[in-house]
Amino acid sequence: MNLVVQRWVTRRVRPVQPRILWKNLIEVKAETFKALVLERVEAGVDAVTQVDADHMWNSMAATIRDVDNETLGVAVGTSRGHKASRESWWISEEVQTKVALKQLRFRELITCQDGTRTRAEERYKEVNREAKKAVARAKDKAYEDLYRKLDSKEGENDIYRIAMGA
Repeated sequence: MNLVVQRWVTRRVRPVQPRILWKNLIEVKAETFKALVLERVEAGVDAVTQVDADHMWNSMAATIRDVDNETLGVAVGTSRGHKASRESWWISEEVQTKVALKQLRFRELITCQDGTRTRAEERYKEVNREAKKAVARAKDKAYEDLYRKLDSKEGENDIYRIAMGA
């Protein structure tokens, strides 16, 4: 008698923790972050000073986490994950508006009738071209800034960090 036993292999899904976008802590957002942290810490000083050090530490960490989620934002997922959850650090406001318009035109194209389909296709193609150009310009500018930063003295450590992550 031949007996074949199949074993089901289940993949273990690792929970993904949201990452704080500390790179956004520049210029106006840095000032906003600092002001909000100071405001919330001053508001909770009386309640925190009457407890132990662990509680003080946890409340301070929670305050900072809340403020950075509000001001800096978080990225969920990894670069290896699904395209929709990838962090796109180079995206600008212009790119977002162009892509949103492209998506709107695509929805119009899908829902249109046969008589208006050619006009909708033309409008979608035009907006698609504009969106591609905007994405290319934004990426080019972002990578140019990154290369300029990496060429500086402060960027030396970033080169090693990028190499270790790859």
